[in-house]
Amino acid sequence: MNSESAEGFYSYSEYLQKQFGARTYKVVVSSGLTCPTRDGTLGKKACAFCDLRGSSSFYGKKGRGQSITEQLNARLPAIRERFSSQKFLAYFQSYTNTYSDDADFLEEIYDAAITHPEISGLCIGTRPGCLPDESLDLLERLARRKYVSLELGVQSFEDPTLLWLDRGHDTRASLDALERLRNRAPSVHVCAHLIFGSPTDSANAPEEAARILNQSAVQGVKLHQLMVLKHTELERRWKEEGAFPVLSLEQYTQQVARFLEHLSPKIYVERLHATSSHPEECIAPAWSKNRWEPHNFIRSWFAQNQIRQGARLG
Repeated sequence: MNSESAEGFYSYSEYLQKQFGARTYKVVVSSGLTCPTRDGTLGKKACAFCDLRGSSSFYGKKGRGQSITEQLNARLPAIRERFSSQKFLAYFQSYTNTYSDDADFLEEIYDAAITHPEISGLCIGTRPGCLPDESLDLLERLARRKYVSLELGVQSFEDPTLLWLDRGHDTRASLDALERLRNRAPSVHVCAHLIFGSPTDSANAPEEAARILNQSAVQGVKLHQLMVLKHTELERRWKEEGAFPVLSLEQYTQQVARFLEHLSPKIYVERLHATSSHPEECIAPAWSKNRWEPHNFIRSWFAQNQIRQGARLG
């Protein structure tokens, strides 16, 4: 991290600039794959927080019926014009994008993206427990050709929270996945996803998560608050069992600050908070419906309290 960074943390934009030397943007594509918490392997209701879209933007569903190349060709012109980007990453975002017994199929879709003339690399969203050796070997081969980032849905390093979220994996599965990635696919850049705000989180969950990530050799982290969305198990609990506590914007900001102050400055921060892609479907917390209010509040709070990434490391 640049020690003079005005934001106080190693931002994703700074990381991408170092990697590619130009403005870089993700282009969402759909793999057509599902999740073990949806197809009956680990359950059929999905994770408790996950809606019908896979708790992501709605763009993924638009790709169904189109090849990877067709999806990229359809989306690149508008993204190039809107964001003035010079480099692009194909982003396999929704659901679990290594969840297939067919290694040839995974290689086919990844290769179609990585060989597209305007694509500089891949970002692949997945979860612990869906990274067999064959997939890790494939990712390593691809990463030796071009940039590959694996976004790993850890969500929490605490078993009570993972159970409450219906994740279908425990902390050990996440630790094993991170270790295997480090040993078997060292060329792959790993970004861990974390959720703050579950009522089962321990008091020191942010600091402990930072400590674990510091030791895991991940390159990045992506943070989001617990959101109660329509069409999820959390909505059912909220309505049938009674509302459970969610974090206010200030409470969430304080948790993120504690996390960052214990996080190595070498780990980039892709996102400080999430925004509901369909505000009308967000039940709580209300501040999740707006992008710029939390964005501005968090950065202002960091500046006022002189929050610096890694400040509390020895």
